[in-house]
Amino acid sequence: MKSKVGAIVLMGVSVLFALWGLSIILGTPERILSGGSADAYNYLIAVGKGTGLICVGIIAAVLASALNPKN
Repeated sequence: MKSKVGAIVLMGVSVLFALWGLSIILGTPERILSGGSADAYNYLIAVGKGTGLICVGIIAAVLASALNPKN
């Protein structure tokens, strides 16, 4: 079932997830692990979370383009 409204909603969700993922990647990582040598692990975990959110945004964009009617 193709729906223009569904495609618009999914595209909005896609943009939100992409921006959320970028803000996590480019922002300062919170203290996930404590300790002096854990800073690198905090950055790796933050980048992993951000990449996952961006991937969810990409999936939503693909679904939005599949739901978009041609007419």
